[in-house]
Amino acid sequence: MKYYFPRVLFIAIAILLSSSSLKLSAQEIKLQFKDDGNFTIAQFTDTHFYIGGENSQEVLDNIEAVLEAEQVDLVILTGDIVTGKPTIKSWEVLTDLLIGYKVPYTVTFGNHEDEAETSREELLTYLTERPYCVLSDEGGMQVEGVGNNMLPVYNQKGIAEKLIYCMDSRSYSLAKDRGVEGYGWFDQSQIRWFSESNEKWLANNPDAQALLFFHIPLPEYAQAFDHGEFKVGKRKEKECSPKINTGMFAEMVLQSNVLGTFVGHDHVNNYVAQLHNIALCYGYFSGGNSYGSRPLNGARLILLEADKKTFTTWLRRMDGEIFNKVVLPAGRETHY
Repeated sequence: MKYYFPRVLFIAIAILLSSSSLKLSAQEIKLQFKDDGNFTIAQFTDTHFYIGGENSQEVLDNIEAVLEAEQVDLVILTGDIVTGKPTIKSWEVLTDLLIGYKVPYTVTFGNHEDEAETSREELLTYLTERPYCVLSDEGGMQVEGVGNNMLPVYNQKGIAEKLIYCMDSRSYSLAKDRGVEGYGWFDQSQIRWFSESNEKWLANNPDAQALLFFHIPLPEYAQAFDHGEFKVGKRKEKECSPKINTGMFAEMVLQSNVLGTFVGHDHVNNYVAQLHNIALCYGYFSGGNSYGSRPLNGARLILLEADKKTFTTWLRRMDGEIFNKVVLPAGRETHY
């Protein structure tokens, strides 16, 4: 059987031969703007990767192409990443690639994440032990979902200037017995956790701006595309948002420091639409297996700049094409 994959095998050997510096844990990693004032995030989503998958080699090739081309400081995998068996071995292959680049990474779970053979809790335990993984579960047992956490990005003065929230948008409706079908939604405990965490950080860093990453788009995505202040990109399918709106977006508006949200889930949507001065962004399909007309793999890049109230984002395909580059939120004052 052909096994994965010349490049990944090379990286795995490099890891085994490397010094202990490759074994950085979340506690040892401090996310910080570089000397030039930049911090770049690569969002990969819906890879649907597993060893032996028809298009799984393409997933790895895409990630490698993006990391070779861009100066990435953090990778965020926004759900439906490994969706087949063997689950843990597949996660090992995929994360070995990231470890080889010595790039910190984190994961938000999607609706398919625990449908193979491993629960969200088991995945959390496994991933948090992997080198360069900055995933944690700050909310703990008191907050619904698995892996709700916040990653501060510090400027050169040691001030947390950007707050990156990674949250579990959960899987499927918990009210099917009451006729509510479809996908999951944020629980009130998660909304409270976000609000309390954000206010705590703002107390010491009043100029900090927040970005949120999760898998399932909020109901407000459709409203933003149809009636918002700005949009760019493609909508090729109806947004598969939850049928219950629990007020997560309302809390973001009230918090007043949220720049944007970043999701996946809908494979053939890649748009950004702005509503109430918050940019609601889709990632770019990064996977192998998909429905409909499968787009060429790619990623969304997000450039954060020190002392700026905006971010720059663009889409990069694995063939090198860059498109839909825009500064967001549109119309916002740029500098502090």
